[in-house]
Amino acid sequence: MTLYRQLLIWMLVVFFALITSVFVIQFHTTRDFLLEQQSAEMDNAISAVGMALSPYLEADDKVSAESVINATFDGSFYSEVILEMLQDNDELKRTYPSAISGVPEWFRNAIVIQPITKSTTLTSGWMQLATLSVTSSPAHAYIQLWKATVQLVVGFLLTFLFGAVVLSIILSKVLRPLKSIQRRAREMSDNQFGQPLSVPRTRELSDVVLAFNSMSNQLKIHFEQQAQEADKLRIRAYQDPVSGLANRSYLMIQLGYWLSNPPEGGVALLKVDQITDCYAQEGYDAGDKFVQKLAARLKDLATDDYTIARLNQSEFMLIAPNITASELKMIGRSMLSMTSFDAAPVQAAVGLVMRREDDNITTILAQADNALMQARQQAEEPLALFDIVQPSAQGKLQSAMGKQQWKAVVEEAIANKQFKFNYQKAVDHEGAPLHQEVFAYIQKGNHRYSAGQFLGAIEQLNAGAQLDMHILEQLFGKLAANPELGPIAVNITQNSVNDTGFIRWLSNKMQSCQALSSRILFELPEICFIKNSDDAGLLCEIIHQNNFRFGIDNFGHNFSSIGYLNKFRPAYVKLDFAYTNQIDNQIKADVLASITRTANNLSITTIASRVETMSQQEKLAELMVRGFQGYVVDKMNSEKTV
Repeated sequence: MTLYRQLLIWMLVVFFALITSVFVIQFHTTRDFLLEQQSAEMDNAISAVGMALSPYLEADDKVSAESVINATFDGSFYSEVILEMLQDNDELKRTYPSAISGVPEWFRNAIVIQPITKSTTLTSGWMQLATLSVTSSPAHAYIQLWKATVQLVVGFLLTFLFGAVVLSIILSKVLRPLKSIQRRAREMSDNQFGQPLSVPRTRELSDVVLAFNSMSNQLKIHFEQQAQEADKLRIRAYQDPVSGLANRSYLMIQLGYWLSNPPEGGVALLKVDQITDCYAQEGYDAGDKFVQKLAARLKDLATDDYTIARLNQSEFMLIAPNITASELKMIGRSMLSMTSFDAAPVQAAVGLVMRREDDNITTILAQADNALMQARQQAEEPLALFDIVQPSAQGKLQSAMGKQQWKAVVEEAIANKQFKFNYQKAVDHEGAPLHQEVFAYIQKGNHRYSAGQFLGAIEQLNAGAQLDMHILEQLFGKLAANPELGPIAVNITQNSVNDTGFIRWLSNKMQSCQALSSRILFELPEICFIKNSDDAGLLCEIIHQNNFRFGIDNFGHNFSSIGYLNKFRPAYVKLDFAYTNQIDNQIKADVLASITRTANNLSITTIASRVETMSQQEKLAELMVRGFQGYVVDKMNSEKTV
């Protein structure tokens, strides 16, 4: 029970007791007054009747005496009158019916008013003539007491209600600073820090509010410094300090992982001679500014799949998985156009290489250098593409099918419900399951198409929302039909995050499926929080409002400040592979520890993907990584199943 409610209840109890005491006192006072009034009226009536009857009794005029009695006594005040004449022992008796109208029977049973009987002897000089006895009727007293009681009860209730309203308003106003402190304490426990609380006039509460404001400010500064520290360590380990792009070390990690997967996609190597000239002729400040301007343009090409890095002073490389040769060529032309400033002639060249199955880091870099040399010799367009046909059937299919063909395949799969799902578990450091990530694929006869094959083409054609709605519709149905399934995490495309129609659809879906809020999570690409933060913020707010949860995929891939975590508050972040790959390197281990510490302080679970060995998992756990996904988890699950 809240303090406000406790104080209000106890104050109302005391107020009720006081009013009840006043009510009881007033009730008894009214009753006693009515009884006294009844006694006084009887005395007056007996005295007046005695004086009027004496002459008639002396003359033994019984008829006149009876007339006086009938005229004097009213049935509403008296129940019985007896005149006993002493000379001849004759008796005159009048009885009046006691009808009490308008007074409930329970009230008459609860409040007993006894009739009053008074007698007097009528005399003439020294001679006693008669005895007069009068008994009162309690009807009038009951009626008056009942009216007074009703008035007291109505006044009591109105006063109590008015007092309750006034007390609640006063208490609410007095305790308003305390409620603000309570709300701020709850926000601080969730590591949310707003504007300082206004200082109340109450001395005790003002001291508490000042202390809370100070603590809130200190914690806010602490978390900001922690995020800045993580950013600085990350920049030092993986980011080029001038351009803000990835450095050579980060690029090598991404190249290694890309080359360990099926041969899809290519690389683009950009060399900008104007950078070298600028450094040589205008100095380092001018050269750095030129690099920063160019990097700002190159970042427009960034996605969660692409990696853009600065190799040296004037060379930049882009890794583009899941891409065709024609698409890679379009990216190369975009990179060339980005190097031209103020209508100056292009002083750059781009070498493009489509990956082969037997490529390694050395061969891919050597081919990129050769393609770049060839591009520099082409005067019309300084761009060259090395594309050797893939020997595998999958590679032939990838190169044969264009974006529109992939879109047709996906639309056909949606219409014919050909999408199937695989699940990969994510577990915590104790092996307990966190959730299962869903991977969709198309099964068309004997052909199986993974999401990596068609997703890039679908996103380029802005058809991701249609795909996501179909997959989510199926998953919501599976969860509703199978109570044991879940929680599951489903990836949302960048198209969907930027699509207001999809956001409305998902909002309605979540509202109609509130029972599934703890069994499905939405995994959003990190690039959305950097390029389209407003749309991402709107979607996250709607997800929070419906009590669902979301995570961030490829966290750290785009080298944005991790401070945005406190704003969007995801349930988990899936770390980019580069941060969990080379943890034997102390500098890179410090970077990971700093990132995980910041996330853990915000109650955000950090998940490492592609965990291959138990020793790697143990080292990641020591660096405060709280979730694991990859080969070692799948192996553990298969062993448990066996």
